[in-house]
Amino acid sequence: MRRKKMAAQKRIVVVGALSLLLCFSIAYAAFNTTIQLSAKGNIKKVTAASKLRKLANAKSVDGLYADTYENGRFIFKGADPNNYITFNGEEWRIVSVEYDDTIKIVRNSVLDDSLPWNAARNLDWAQTSLNSFLNETYVQGLLEIGSIVEHNFAVGALTLNSDYEALTLQQQILGESSNYWNGKVGLLTASEYLRANTNTDECGSLYLNNTNFEKCRSTNYLSQIASSDYTVLWTMSPIINNTNLDDNLSDDENNTDLENSTLNESDKGLVLDNKYNYAFGLSIPFGVDNFKEQEIKVGTMVPADVETDYGVAPVVYLNADVELEGLGTKDEPYYIKK
Repeated sequence: MRRKKMAAQKRIVVVGALSLLLCFSIAYAAFNTTIQLSAKGNIKKVTAASKLRKLANAKSVDGLYADTYENGRFIFKGADPNNYITFNGEEWRIVSVEYDDTIKIVRNSVLDDSLPWNAARNLDWAQTSLNSFLNETYVQGLLEIGSIVEHNFAVGALTLNSDYEALTLQQQILGESSNYWNGKVGLLTASEYLRANTNTDECGSLYLNNTNFEKCRSTNYLSQIASSDYTVLWTMSPIINNTNLDDNLSDDENNTDLENSTLNESDKGLVLDNKYNYAFGLSIPFGVDNFKEQEIKVGTMVPADVETDYGVAPVVYLNADVELEGLGTKDEPYYIKK
């Protein structure tokens, strides 16, 4: 009888120990799972925007700066900042980190074919022939089309007087932002070119840039967008002509060739012929480094007749979710992590 009682007690102890061990095991497993889930929940994806914004604290002259004119936006400025990115199997440059975490990039060379801004002369970007080409034809050939997003592009027109010395960059930006177009592929605005310059004292407005163009192009990486030949690079900024040029002048006096209309020293203005419609174009250099030997005002931002064939450097916005690898240098550019 005593043996049976002891055996029963042993069984109770064993069962109790096993039950306790099982409870500990279940509790530990549940606790460990909670820790793992919590840890996974706390791991934040390092997006391109968050990675790039950290560069804004760098002390180098060339680099990422908070945009003075648009809150929450950061722009690359300088002669050669580390904003190189490989996109579509090509070399592009990062223009800005937007307030919505999208990344604006521009092709670092013009397309093979020169194109008119709008063969039909209309100044509404939504109806231009160049817009149709970029968003119906060109976009279909992008290798990383899944990484871009439709976005608002500033397409407002700037009213330009012949005497534009007093025009500020802020006024120009307000003009451009008076109208927006939403789509996948666009161009730089005229003000984005000016904002990319670190030398704001001598290059901080349209007039100053065009007056000091030789100095200004040395502190603005966008002036070096490559071309196989001298050309003008289209922006998507149209111009409302308010210069009231005398229609009675001869054709020679009303000469509107881009190279000759860059700057009129007598009235410190841009000479526009009312017979034409204009959008801003940027004079860019040869693909080789011999443009200084040519009599070309490289780096000037000037009115261009919208019917004329000029260079096109597409601009797109990368999705806010993209992740970037690389260093952003020319030799080790950023690239989109797959």
